[in-house]
Amino acid sequence: MRRRIVCLFFLAAFATTAHGIRAAKPDRRPEPDYRSLIVKAYRPDYPYEARRARITGSGVVAMQIDTSTGKVVSCDMDPCTGNIELDVAALTAFRQWRFKPGTVARARIPITFTMDGQARTEYRVKEKPADDALAAFLGKGTVIKGPIPAYPRSIPWSTKQGVGRYELHIEKDGRVSEVRILKSSGDGVFDRTTVDTLRTWRLRRGPLILELPLSFRLTPTHYSVAIPKSR
Repeated sequence: MRRRIVCLFFLAAFATTAHGIRAAKPDRRPEPDYRSLIVKAYRPDYPYEARRARITGSGVVAMQIDTSTGKVVSCDMDPCTGNIELDVAALTAFRQWRFKPGTVARARIPITFTMDGQARTEYRVKEKPADDALAAFLGKGTVIKGPIPAYPRSIPWSTKQGVGRYELHIEKDGRVSEVRILKSSGDGVFDRTTVDTLRTWRLRRGPLILELPLSFRLTPTHYSVAIPKSR
């Protein structure tokens, strides 16, 4: 049986949040939005013993920044989270932050450690789930499993973006047997993550070859993936 080659051009955006580590609502007036000034941001790890004991807490990290370099020279909890392990985890991460030089000398970032999701990454679909987005091309209900590539949290997030094109070889039973990079996104981490994720996709039918364009946007605090429209 000849395989069908399906090229897709449509829009479906996705976003991630660090589930389990959320911005706390300050009791006083809101702090300025520092997101556009951040060059590098490290997300605090949720200490294992704290999670195991179901310890949560909220606090604010107060940072002093060298304006000539944008590096954090000191930081303290003000107020603290109420737990020393959570405080240490927060301070360890925020000491590694970096801001655009010449922009800010002090910053206060609220932080909350919660138990929901145990600090795992959660996907929230802004537009359509993969099955709905592919329905016009493959038919509704064709995608049994279609997770979206997750940019690793183990790597410091910085501002970058790119568009890649990937080819999925789908067998008769709907399993993906091979994923090829037809065009690199320009970011090796995203390409590897995408290939590994697409290999786990499962469709209700095959065989066919699916050509899938994917674009991504990454900032120190946000990440999104989209299937771009053709021009």
